[in-house]
Amino acid sequence: MDLKILGKLQKDCDQSLELLSDSVGLSSTSCYRRIRRMESVGIIKAKVAVLDERKLGIQVTAFFLIKLDRDSQDIDRKMQHILSTHPEIQDCYLMTGEFDFVMVAKFRDAAEYTEYIYRFLETYRDIPIRTYSSTLVVRTVKKSYELPLQGVGFCSRS
Repeated sequence: MDLKILGKLQKDCDQSLELLSDSVGLSSTSCYRRIRRMESVGIIKAKVAVLDERKLGIQVTAFFLIKLDRDSQDIDRKMQHILSTHPEIQDCYLMTGEFDFVMVAKFRDAAEYTEYIYRFLETYRDIPIRTYSSTLVVRTVKKSYELPLQGVGFCSRS
């Protein structure tokens, strides 16, 4: 039942409790308790509005790939801290494979993107970056905010 609730909330977290509970076949009270329990254990982390970046003037999405010169947890932690302070960086992943970090960033235009790169590399030149690469998104083919819930082994225990 929890997965049904989560599936419905992923599609529309703004729907009324009455509509949600009816759609999953629970009473409003039971549905409410399940939602609160999933929030308290961190399954539901936030309820947010998804904004239209184009209508807000954000035209450029960039992927940055960084390979550090040496393998060090101190450098990894420093890099993670640095990236957490940059609002342009939407997502940052510590990776295995060829690159250590992959980041997704958003900019108003190409000029802002270019300025950001120069400013970033100049400001953090003490970070031992071996390889740096970036690429721009031409067109978004698919973007989803919904997690695949089939086969997920979660139950919040009523």
